[in-house]
Amino acid sequence: MVLILNTISMKTYIAVLFTFISFLSKAQNQISPEDFKQIKLYEDTIRMYGDTLINSQEKDNRTIASYRIIKTLTKALKVKNSFYYTWDSSLPWKVMIPEDGSFKIFTWYTRSNEDMYKFFGTIQVKSDTLKMFPLIDYSEFTDHQEDINVDNNNWIGCLYYGIKTVKAGKKTYYTLFGWDGNNMSSNKKVMEIFSFNKQGKPRFGAPIIQMEGGKILNRFILEFSKEASASLNWNVNEKKVMYDHIAPNGDALEGFYANYVPDGTYEGFEWKKGKWRHVDNIAYEKREDGNAPNVGKIREFELYTPKAK
Repeated sequence: MVLILNTISMKTYIAVLFTFISFLSKAQNQISPEDFKQIKLYEDTIRMYGDTLINSQEKDNRTIASYRIIKTLTKALKVKNSFYYTWDSSLPWKVMIPEDGSFKIFTWYTRSNEDMYKFFGTIQVKSDTLKMFPLIDYSEFTDHQEDINVDNNNWIGCLYYGIKTVKAGKKTYYTLFGWDGNNMSSNKKVMEIFSFNKQGKPRFGAPIIQMEGGKILNRFILEFSKEASASLNWNVNEKKVMYDHIAPNGDALEGFYANYVPDGTYEGFEWKKGKWRHVDNIAYEKREDGNAPNVGKIREFELYTPKAK
């Protein structure tokens, strides 16, 4: 305490302390004790289903557990001020919150016996009453996934693990980074562009990713061998999206992404003039702690119409 008071004025110290205490009080008062207890009970139930989802050897049991998680989560989110509840990090999902704190996006998956994946999720918008958009994984029926934009009912499913907010004029884009187990031979990392339209409805994909040669993508997908590990995430130090450059094990395997692996170099994207612009051959060295990167105008875009199931 003496050290603190020697480095900053008493007035500043008291102001900081008061702000911190006020913040804690506000956070605690946003959910009533009764509602907090109710959400905690739902959380315990979800944890139980999560154990089945992850550890059961039976595909049907994992599928049932996932749908029961959906049902229980929906009940929990209906509780007043549930948006302010901090979910336990050990639960079987990822929860991403953007820098502006305007929504939460929950994602998780089930695995089939053939090492195929089905993704589930929901978006909870910050509100005193429930404002939720369930995510329906339509990946299996969606072609040309890098070239389209879709709504929450035709979601290209994945498990989101990172988020970065950018702005183009008055339009806000939330860049999501996700993982897709894809199939028995390859994994995917996805750079998804998420936003809300004028009606406040979610949209996935936007033509703001510019590759070399001027090609425009709605989302960026990195597919690589199941035996390899590749990164794709926002890098705070470099102030860029960075990802592993991947290449086939041999010339004859070009185009067969199950044989693509990182070659030790990096590519990425930087935000310039309202677009994520591709950057080739990023010079990057691992930090001393060994942490390599692992991580304009308002426009409305026509939605992709998927083929029938």
